[in-house]
Amino acid sequence: MMRPQAVQVPSFSEDLRIYTAPPSQGVGVDAEGAIARVASMKRLLTGAGHKISNIQNVAAKSDTIEGQLAEKRTAFKRVAASVGMHLDPDWRNRLFSKLDSLIDPEEWDCDFALPSEQSFSTFLRMIIYLHPTKRPGLGLSAKGHFLASWSNLDDRIVIECLANDEVRWVLSRAAGDLRESGAGRTKIYRIPDVIHPYEPDHLFRDGDKILI
Repeated sequence: MMRPQAVQVPSFSEDLRIYTAPPSQGVGVDAEGAIARVASMKRLLTGAGHKISNIQNVAAKSDTIEGQLAEKRTAFKRVAASVGMHLDPDWRNRLFSKLDSLIDPEEWDCDFALPSEQSFSTFLRMIIYLHPTKRPGLGLSAKGHFLASWSNLDDRIVIECLANDEVRWVLSRAAGDLRESGAGRTKIYRIPDVIHPYEPDHLFRDGDKILI
């Protein structure tokens, strides 16, 4: 009797255009992982998830920092609303509130660059692709890039969202009496592969809670 051929988790090209056929039945966990990866890629390549990939940074029109930040907040909320079908309504509302606090004129550091629309697009597309069930912490870098963080006890990952689906990541975890850490730069659809050696699932999963 011939053994069923092993199914590998699909790899994806730089232009995100490689699709794979669904694996045959009976191949277990590998098949489930492959199907999940294909479904995640389809969310990025079609519909609203794809449309926000073309967002460009827009120069604020207002002459005041208050007006400029208000324009940015409105733009980010509009983008998030456009992919609302992929986001849990409660988390989307909390995201809007967090944007209000992050981009508050009274708390704004004038040495910071204005927040980037392209960075926010990468953040949303990363959430859509990774499909975490634990809500990330959200921050801003001095360069205007959105920062997403997840933690569990002493383990932590911080992902800086750049333009065009690129991210920088830093991860630290306990391994017995030792601490392991790693860092790198990659595309959002490569995140699961490059951080896999650190067994990071507990950072992104929160029981049966649903984020998107």
